[in-house]
Amino acid sequence: MVRQRKWIAMVCCLLIAAASGYGLRRELAPFTAKPIEQALTPSAFADEDLGYGLSSYSKTLVMKDCFRIVLAYSDIDMIDKAVRDVVSRCAARAADIVATTPTDSFAWLVRAAASVRLLANDDFNAALRQSQLTGPNEQWIARLRVDLAENYFSRLSAETIKSEAADLKLLASSQKGVAVIARRYVSDPDFRARITAIVEAMPQDRQVAFLNNVKRSMGK
Repeated sequence: MVRQRKWIAMVCCLLIAAASGYGLRRELAPFTAKPIEQALTPSAFADEDLGYGLSSYSKTLVMKDCFRIVLAYSDIDMIDKAVRDVVSRCAARAADIVATTPTDSFAWLVRAAASVRLLANDDFNAALRQSQLTGPNEQWIARLRVDLAENYFSRLSAETIKSEAADLKLLASSQKGVAVIARRYVSDPDFRARITAIVEAMPQDRQVAFLNNVKRSMGK
């Protein structure tokens, strides 16, 4: 009986050690991956599985890399199957993360970005709305969402346009947020009309603050 218990204890220790080693390898995966710039040469990035660990920090690192990868390719690059495979892998990793952590607003955004590059417009719209729903007050993500939405505005559904309006209202309420939209406000008449309609529905003091922030951001 004593020998059997020792054997069981040894097996348990080995299993724990193996599990710890596996977890450590997964956690270190984002740090041992190739430099992100190599993604622009898909053949050099083909063997990367874009793995991540169990921590939210590890997942965020991979998602930030994927976000940069997905938006770095040109439309002509996307004709290449190897490029589409890299973008598809990022889409799959984002899908894995939101499957287990559905409140991960940034992972939803990455999924949206990958989907729009793969011409999956329904997935793009659904993921973008989920990102806004799960992170309505995370301004750094809202700034990225607005950029993505505006760059692919013609592909937005009516529901997603309403969702973006909430992000625009959030950005219009702070100096940092206005700094992001100021250039587009000046250069894009359609965007200016939409943001103006949103700001006009805000209290008077917020409207004045918005205009002052636009002038400050434009160096006036």
